[in-house]
Amino acid sequence: MSAAHEPRESGTPGKNLVKITPPILIRHRHWPGWLALVLAIVSLVLVVTGWVNFTRTQHTQAAQLSASLQTVNQRLEALAQSAAPRSELNNDISTTQQTLKSFSDRLDSMDAALTDLRRRSEQGRDAWIKAEAASLLMAANDQVQLNADPGLALKALGAADERLKLLADPGLIPVRRQIAREETALRGVPQVDVTGMAATLTSLSEAAGQWPLKRVAPERYVPGRHANNDAPASPTLWNRFKAGVERLLKDIFSVHHRLTSIEPLLEPQQEYFLRQNLQLRLAAARAALLERDNAAFQSSARLAGSWLKTYFNTQDNGVQAAIDALTKMQQQQINPPLPDISASLTLLRRLESARNQAP
Repeated sequence: MSAAHEPRESGTPGKNLVKITPPILIRHRHWPGWLALVLAIVSLVLVVTGWVNFTRTQHTQAAQLSASLQTVNQRLEALAQSAAPRSELNNDISTTQQTLKSFSDRLDSMDAALTDLRRRSEQGRDAWIKAEAASLLMAANDQVQLNADPGLALKALGAADERLKLLADPGLIPVRRQIAREETALRGVPQVDVTGMAATLTSLSEAAGQWPLKRVAPERYVPGRHANNDAPASPTLWNRFKAGVERLLKDIFSVHHRLTSIEPLLEPQQEYFLRQNLQLRLAAARAALLERDNAAFQSSARLAGSWLKTYFNTQDNGVQAAIDALTKMQQQQINPPLPDISASLTLLRRLESARNQAP
């Protein structure tokens, strides 16, 4: 190549720039002039085409950038518009969280209150059961000391032990052990069916007005009928008169032969008072039985049995059954010695008093 085509260095220090000489300035003494013109035109067309393409590309990129900016602006506007509802939503969420926290605190408080209420309820239930047990122990002591009834006292002790068993409290073991001792002592006492004996005395008193008395003569006159087989076929007037007198005498008088002494008959008024006195004596025996007064009961039962044997017909089944019942009752000990069963009640009260005084 010639020197005209060599690159020239720029006068700017520190930079090496290549400067291309336009084709229109290239001269060669061997090329014709028209070739240089063609080359200049081609170069110009290429430069214009490149510039147009570059401009078009820039316009396209600018349009795309503008569209992107517009989209971004729209999104920013949408975000700006949704910023207020989102803030409100955040406030609602914060309020809801605070409400939930308040509810949680209330639930914790209610749980603590329920726990305390359950504890108090259990304490009240325990106190109620212990009060029932104490009341049953008092009833057992009343049955022993006032009514002298070991049977009912034994049932009351058993019911009290069943109440205490519901608590499953180890501190009540001494009380239950003492109740077991008292039950054993009561079972050793002879059991008397006072209720049954009282019912028997009542039925005897009601039947006393129907029992027959002892009698040595018929209660009422009943004329007899005597046939005279020895009468002649055609009796005379004297024979008929004699037979009539004999028949009359036989109907009026009756002869009985007794080997024992004859007792006089009671008058109707005396019979009435005898039955009333027997009923009163049986009622007195019943009252003494219920009061566990053994002396009065034995006296009344013995006297009633004696009256039955003396004045009433002992051949009658009802009279004989009444005598046997009174004899059997006299063999019963209606007031046997009873043990002291107050130790369990005292121990229960002492334990409750100690617990109430404890801090």
